Formats: sequence, structure tokens, C-alpha cells
Amino acid sequence: MKTIKTRQNSTTHPLVHAIKLTLAGGLCITLLACSNPDANEVAAVQDTQTESKSGANSKPAVMAHDDMNDMDHKDMNSQQPAEALGQDYSIYQVGGDWTDHNGNTFELDKLQGKNQVVVMAYTSCQHTCPILVQSMKQIYKEMTPEVRAQTEFLLATLDTERDTVEVMKNFAEHNELGDNWRLIRSDEASTRMLANTLNIKYQFAANGDINHSNLISVLDKEGRLVAQGIGVADSGIKPLIEYLNTHN
Repeated sequence: MKTIKTRQNSTTHPLVHAIKLTLAGGLCITLLACSNPDANEVAAVQDTQTESKSGANSKPAVMAHDDMNDMDHKDMNSQQPAEALGQDYSIYQVGGDWTDHNGNTFELDKLQGKNQVVVMAYTSCQHTCPILVQSMKQIYKEMTPEVRAQTEFLLATLDTERDTVEVMKNFAEHNELGDNWRLIRSDEASTRMLANTLNIKYQFAANGDINHSNLISVLDKEGRLVAQGIGVADSGIKPLIEYLNTHN
């Protein structure tokens, strides 16, 4: 798996930097987060790449977004690319002690060996989290059988207090999540570290809700972040499906 090694330049605008990475590299990525399930206006930076003379497929465009107002949720979107996107960096270096919905304790590097489709959400969410879960199910449905055998689905809860092992297990059963799913929890520090690395913004509201960005991330078998897209729109998950089906 080829990855783009980058170094951040504080004088370069993040969006310009992301476009340069796309022009220079071979990764299929989207860089859009959205906490508004009803938002339908997305501005795309037109792909300037063309097919090579050898007939290789052109790469999808890097996505940007307009500011979107949400009456019910604080806008948690960010135009900054994820810290590890395009870098030879394993998310599993985040560390921490984690527990899955079956009560198994482990460290993140135990996930090595399979692709991971990752979302950070919480089980009591009544807004976009159910859509994120359905989007992940759609990704699974459209993957080839070969890729399915090499891919797991990971839901890391943002609600470290209420999402106990029992709650996560009930959620998995209620939503008919298969054996290729893991719902995981850790302490607040490890959860925040993972969220920061994936560029997931979240904030607790007074009413108990958690406002958060709605990104679905794809990790390769070494835990490197190779693709990321909005999880509440078909336009966001289709590039992820294409990436998985062509980079097994």
C-alpha cells in the first residue's frame, strides 16, 4: 500500500495543502465532515487530474464544504485534513486500553491484519449516528466478497460513561450488527486522542447529546488512515467503497 508522506507547513493553507497532496499522490480520499443530516449542499474542488497514458483511472477530487447551519446541533465540521491522512502513520499508535461489546479487553494494535471501517459515535444518539451505522452497512453490502473477508467495522463510542459493555452489546444486537463489527470503549483521554487523530470534533451538550462530526474513516491493514468521507451522504461513502474494492 503506497502512502503519501507529508510534513505540515504552518504557512500553507490547509485546503491548498490537501489539494497538493491529491495532485502528488495516488490515494483515493475525501476530506469532508458534516454534523447536519439534512445538509445537501457540498462544494467540490474539481479534480484536475487526468488519466495517464497508461490508462490508469483518474483520482476522485478532494472535497471541501460550505459553512452549514444546524438548528439542532452545533456545527462540528472542520476543513483541516485529519492528522494522519496521507502519512505513513498507524492510528494504532494512539494506544490506550479498550474494551469491546463482548467484554474483551485489548489494545488497538490487535486490530492489525484487516482493513477497518471506523466511525466515532454513541449509542443513544437519535440524530446522525443511526445514519452512520446504516451507511456502514451499505458499505459492507457493496463490497466484494473478497474485500468483506478482509474488512472489519469499528464503532468507537464518544460516550465513555453511558456506553457500557452491556449497552454496546444491546445496541449491536438491536441493530443486527454481525461478527465483523466491534463496538469499543475506553477512557476519555484515549477516546479524545483517537478522535483528534481522526479529526473527529465532538462536544458535550447540556441536554446530554454529543455534537460531533460525521466522518467514516478507512484504515488499511497496518492501521494507516487511507480514506475518509462524510458518513451521512451517498456522495461521501461511494469513494470509500471504491477504495476498498480496489485496494484490498
